[in-house]
This record gives sequence, structure tokens and C-alpha cells, in this order.
Amino acid sequence: MPARDTFVKTARLGLLAALSLGLPLVAGPAWAGGTGRSAQDSPRPVAGVEQSPVVGVPVLTAEQRRTAAAKDAGVAAAFGHQGTSRRLAASDDGDVDDPVDLPSHRSIKSIKQKAQSRTYWCGPATLETLVQASDVDISQTTAAKRLKTTRNGTNWYSGSGNYPMEKALERYTKGFDYTAANLPYTPSKADKKAFKQRLVTDVAVHGQGIAGNAVEVTNGPHLNGHPNRTIYHWVAVRGYDDDGETTRYADPVAGSSISWAGPVDRYNEIDSDKIVTIFGARGYIW
Repeated sequence: MPARDTFVKTARLGLLAALSLGLPLVAGPAWAGGTGRSAQDSPRPVAGVEQSPVVGVPVLTAEQRRTAAAKDAGVAAAFGHQGTSRRLAASDDGDVDDPVDLPSHRSIKSIKQKAQSRTYWCGPATLETLVQASDVDISQTTAAKRLKTTRNGTNWYSGSGNYPMEKALERYTKGFDYTAANLPYTPSKADKKAFKQRLVTDVAVHGQGIAGNAVEVTNGPHLNGHPNRTIYHWVAVRGYDDDGETTRYADPVAGSSISWAGPVDRYNEIDSDKIVTIFGARGYIW
């Protein structure tokens, strides 16, 4: 195994152990890694470095599992034409209607990137960005209150089936039923395939984006323009290309006061397999 792969695997396993114990993770949602250490090196808080804690081992409630199963049934129907590019269009009441051909690429044009106004507000900026798909305009202050964001950042999971981003998105997206997808630290081929099909369905059929919670480790895969540090970060997925093989997302770091924001573009495209790997150990709200 190449040295880089060994390092990344070791780092991810160490971070996974911290997650399973409910330990706070060193580094901030947007600019973490200033100390150059990964979470297994120092699972305790470090002065001047924001935390992004996970409470317990993330699980879905029975109701959340039913919702996810129902949504995946719609996804399976949309992709059930022997692997062709035919999808299903949504009717006025939001139900899946007759199959139609949709383009192999699509973005939600109403979703405009919002730069995070504080170093630990990538979550609020992501929420502010995504709800534009429902013609909703909120401030990051309002988003931060809804997400219960603190200087520790925005939680991925807060225990008892509580995913703050899921609840917040449902509050503002006119009845669209969001659900959380927990990912292992090393997502499988099935995880990657599921993300691509959910992405296409959410964007092309329902007109809604996805909130992704990134875990970037030193010497591992990073989002476009991000430095080679350990970083925890929320991004707003807003579209796809190549039938879902490429993911389009808006990065709240761009245009912010974060020291390394300069090279980061507001709108990005990245290989979907890569971004699912980056979401590993957390996940995405779809």
C-alpha cells in the first residue's frame, strides 16, 4: 500500500475511533488544521482551534429510516430503466410521475453561493445557500440560531436521531423531506453509487440541493482550493454533470475572511467519487 494511502487510512481510523466515543474533534468547520495535527493526535480541545463535535454514534430513528427507504424507492424507480439516463419528472404535488428524459447535467440556478461571515459559520452559510432553492431568504444569524451553531461549529449529529442540518433544511424548504445519510470513514462503491443517484434525483426531479459535511485529512483528498490540512467543513451541493459522475457545489469559504480563502472558487466541480470520500465519517443531508 502506498505510504500516502497508509497515512490516510490510519488518520481516518483514528478519527473514526474519536467519533464512536463521542469525542470532540480538533479543527474547525472551515479553517481547521492550523496546528497541523489530526484528531487522533489530540482529541481534546486546542486553544484557538474550533471544534466540530459529534455526540455518540450517529443513527437514524425508525421514522428517518422509513423516510430514507421511501426516498430511495423513488430514486430506484428513476434509475430503473436498465441503467439508461431516463429519470422521472415530479408532478405538481411532488410525487414521481411519468418518465421523461432529463439532461445529463443540471444546476439549481437559484442557489447562489454565500460566503461564511464567521470562521465557524460554514454550516449557517450552507443552509442560507441551499434554502434559496425554495425562494427563501434567511440571514446567517438566523441560520446559526436554527442550527444551534456555536464557536464549536455546526454539529453533524447531536444524538437521538437529531441531525441539525436536516431539521433546519426541512423548516425552510416547503415540505421537502430531507434525510441524513451517514457514511463510513471509507465509503464503499455502493455508497458512491447511491450518492450519485440521490444527487441527480434531488436536483433534477425535486429541485433541491444537498448539504455535505466534509472531513478532509492531511495528505488525503481535499475540496478544490483547500490547503493540505485537517479540515471539517459544510458545503452546498447544487448540481451535477456527466449523469452524476461530477458534483457541482458552492463553497462558503470563498469570499470569506479565512486566511486561505483566496484560491477557493465560489462554484466548483469535483469528481463525485472523490467528494463522497471526503464526506466519509460524516455524511450528507439529501
